[in-house]
Amino acid sequence: MVQGKLIALEGTDGSGKGTQLSLLVSVLKAKSIPVETLDFPRYGEFFGDLAGRMLAGDFGGVHDIPPELSVLPYACDRWLIKDTLMKWLAEGKIVISNRYTASSAVYQAAKLPVDKQHACVDWVYRLEQEVIGLPREDLVLYFHVPVSISQELIKKKETRAYLGGKKDIYEQSVAIQEAVERLYMELATHKSNWKTIECVATGVLRTREEIQKDVLDVLTTNRVL
Repeated sequence: MVQGKLIALEGTDGSGKGTQLSLLVSVLKAKSIPVETLDFPRYGEFFGDLAGRMLAGDFGGVHDIPPELSVLPYACDRWLIKDTLMKWLAEGKIVISNRYTASSAVYQAAKLPVDKQHACVDWVYRLEQEVIGLPREDLVLYFHVPVSISQELIKKKETRAYLGGKKDIYEQSVAIQEAVERLYMELATHKSNWKTIECVATGVLRTREEIQKDVLDVLTTNRVL
């Protein structure tokens, strides 16, 4: 049986990953391509709920918890579903994950001094994909939205129960969001399995249909469709 493919959707908060995931699943199902989805952190699961509490500030502000500790709920959340993920891929399915290793890497690194950020990114990848043994992404789609626009999109998000109607501790800091954007762009530039989807043109957010066309073009070029 042909091995499946793991596709990760990455991007700053408010970049429309969830919308594009839903659209992509519809296309794959219409083509009778077997597909499974993941959405991290998995709220309602043990470590997903722990991550939600951390995002809500229950354990302090964004700089109160060292990256090596704050990354653990996310890594353990993925660890718990590793066997299921590997099974889906062995069955030849396309697995689409809304956030994966890169999210933990860039968001934790973003709160460090610039000269320590790349080492942190490498450490998170080592933790998740070497020590835990999570599968490497076959393809990463990075949905790029400038922070100036993503901050406005965050305000329009539906109320998230785990946050009590407020922004999470990372969304509250424009400086961290800017560092996250820069780190994502660096990964997209240097990793061959990353493809950037520009979500904004001439300062205006593109339509979901325009963005979806770019996504489908990338998947076709990479022989997913």
